[in-house]
Amino acid sequence: MIADWPISTICGSRREEALTFHAKMTREARYLGFRQIAIVATKELRDRLRNGWVIACALVWLGAIGLTSLFGLVQMGRIGVQGYERTTVSLLNLVQYLVPLLAVLVGHDLIVREREDRTLNLVLAGGVSRFRLLLGKFLGGCLTVALPLVLGFVIAGTVIGLAAGTSALASFARLAVSGLALGIVFCAVGLLVSTICRSRIQALVLALLAWCAAVFVFDLIALGVIVSTQSVNAAQEIELICDATHVNSLADVHSAFDSAAPTHAAAAPRASSASSAWLWLNPVDLFRVINLPTALGVAKPVLGAVLSGLLWLAFTLGIGARRLKQMDL
Repeated sequence: MIADWPISTICGSRREEALTFHAKMTREARYLGFRQIAIVATKELRDRLRNGWVIACALVWLGAIGLTSLFGLVQMGRIGVQGYERTTVSLLNLVQYLVPLLAVLVGHDLIVREREDRTLNLVLAGGVSRFRLLLGKFLGGCLTVALPLVLGFVIAGTVIGLAAGTSALASFARLAVSGLALGIVFCAVGLLVSTICRSRIQALVLALLAWCAAVFVFDLIALGVIVSTQSVNAAQEIELICDATHVNSLADVHSAFDSAAPTHAAAAPRASSASSAWLWLNPVDLFRVINLPTALGVAKPVLGAVLSGLLWLAFTLGIGARRLKQMDL
């Protein structure tokens, strides 16, 4: 058989035939791998649709955006649909809390659920490699997170555009894209948690601890370190960027849009190297900085945020793949 001969020992037309056969087998193997990943991802999304998770999240997210746009300025004595830029400011805290929480809840049981239900062995026995299973689960989780977010942003964005005009659409689109990227990163974090834990209860607790650490604890630690090691100006910068205690009034931010004086951008503190170094360690902080109003004059490290997100994905998926490979079934 030609397939059993080493290609280096074949000459002439037989060598060309062997190379063609080898290339064909390689293409078929790659197609089979992609197909297995797609099947796992589709099954994961179908399971979430069947239990109502995606629909419930879409309704909650759509209602949150709509109510925030309608009542976002109620503390300033205004009720009505806001424009895109004001809606972005009002949604900033909501997105940075809910999207990571939604993502880690989706990702925390992707692997450990199969392990507890004794179906992981059956899936692997069907010829799916552990790495392909991990990628399929991750893509399924990302689709589960992305579907309600995209539906909520598209529907609410359309309503806001019809009611308040389409000016400053870029800020709203940036919020939607960066929020989706934030969800993908935390879905990978949840998947890593799912490969580490042995039960869904352990995975849920660890996922919630990871969410609290990223959203709350990290900013407090960063602020404490900079206050103790740097000047007061550096502390003010990290508080502006990270908003560690989240007690700043939204009215102060919205007032930047109402004032005609151009002194806000000049008076706003710029991030120093001391405070900026902390940003690269936490995707939530990078999300905040990217979506801060331009009137505050804070630099938006979009390229750095993309690189940081890719590193987070590589780290979490790499460790998760290694844990799954070493998992004793």
